[in-house]
Amino acid sequence: MAVIHPSLFFVIERFPNHKNALGKMYRTNETFQDICRNYQECSEALVYWAKSEDDNAPEREKEYAALLMELELEIARYLESSV
Repeated sequence: MAVIHPSLFFVIERFPNHKNALGKMYRTNETFQDICRNYQECSEALVYWAKSEDDNAPEREKEYAALLMELELEIARYLESSV
């Protein structure tokens, strides 16, 4: 049984209908691995800032939400090109 890398798991949670394609891209494309790691880090940062009571939290949360959306669009482009 193959173990799913944590960063890939985050991406599969977002794009569950593309699990096989995502796994194949992750295994064969280092740039895609970097995107998955960035997606995980961004997702975790978004959760952190959403819970934070820091005065800058709303601004940081907004920034990470926008970055996460950009990463999702980039992942979607990878999926489109893999079809």
